[in-house]
Amino acid sequence: MRNQYREWALKAIGNAVNPHSKDYLRWTGGQPLVDASFFAFALIRSPWLWNHLDTTTKQRVIDALKQSRSTVPGYTNWILFSAMIETLFCKYGWEYDAVRIEYAVREFAEHWYVGDGTFSDGMQYHDDYYNSYVIQPYLATIVSVVNEKNKTYSWFSDRLDKITKRYAEIQEKAINTDGTFSVIGRSITYRTGAFHHLADMAWKKQLPASLPAAQVRSALT
Repeated sequence: MRNQYREWALKAIGNAVNPHSKDYLRWTGGQPLVDASFFAFALIRSPWLWNHLDTTTKQRVIDALKQSRSTVPGYTNWILFSAMIETLFCKYGWEYDAVRIEYAVREFAEHWYVGDGTFSDGMQYHDDYYNSYVIQPYLATIVSVVNEKNKTYSWFSDRLDKITKRYAEIQEKAINTDGTFSVIGRSITYRTGAFHHLADMAWKKQLPASLPAAQVRSALT
């Protein structure tokens, strides 16, 4: 089954970035920027996918993602979408725009942290799941990838580690004993992503000592 999905994934990517395919996706505009960033995130998380794309498809992926640069992200978590795409270029040795990454990391690190493991989404604080949907998984990945290349964000790594561990605790406590969780804030229809951060921390084996892996697995299940 894994092999089948791998074959389908490679074919889907090939079609999505092939301008001559009926399945070619749109890579410019607001929502396409969001989608492109999650696509880039997937390729960062799964080097297997990237490494098994043929040379032509890799170039088409890069060309498609570069189209997203024409979209100016909103002054919110959206700046992380642009940064994630540049992070993919950084990870796999392509020319990347370090300023887009710097802008995103600096805003969250120096201006938008509100305490107790939580970031504000731009200038306004929102009581919702966006720290999990986007902010913390994106920040942690961007900082980790760039640091592997040049240690640019070594000054932020330890602090971010404490923040992400604390927010994992908050997320785990948000799951009730019957498995339900509070319906709060924007975009609650993305409920399958509400615990993106907690799952990401478990997958990377970076949970705080206060959260046994089995406990988190049970809560998420």
